[in-house]
Amino acid sequence: MADKTIPKEWSFDFDFSASMGETYTRFMDGLKEKKFLGNVCGGRTFFPPRSFCDRTFEPAGQWLESDGTGTVEAFTIYYEQANKVLYPGAESLPEAPYVVAVIKIGDSEQCFIHFLSGFDADDPDKWPEKVKVGMKVRPVWSEKRNGHILDVKYFEPCD
Repeated sequence: MADKTIPKEWSFDFDFSASMGETYTRFMDGLKEKKFLGNVCGGRTFFPPRSFCDRTFEPAGQWLESDGTGTVEAFTIYYEQANKVLYPGAESLPEAPYVVAVIKIGDSEQCFIHFLSGFDADDPDKWPEKVKVGMKVRPVWSEKRNGHILDVKYFEPCD
């Protein structure tokens, strides 16, 4: 019997929502005010904040505020346009090529992923020379902010 596969395309269309919880809601509300909020949890610093310590399971403690300056821990360059998921803010996603970086705010124990721009973008082949692990970056804020991670338009290198 010959190997034969029959392709089948599926399309799922359904609404979905989930509560961000008090901690992450407070983080997103801070973004509206151009503030990066974090917290201390189990003696460690977290940006974005955590609601409890993953080691001791105790509730998080002291809240912290940062200007959002961070360090690039890793990055990748997207040369192909990704399929855009339709969600609030998707209209402001960049066109390919673009850079996505893993960013660590201050001395946080965790990182998060965001867009990186603000450098000479004329020649994407030269981006690996301009973007470096360890480089300091700062947020560039969207003019209209509504409590969404894309309230930060992108991060740019610090001069």
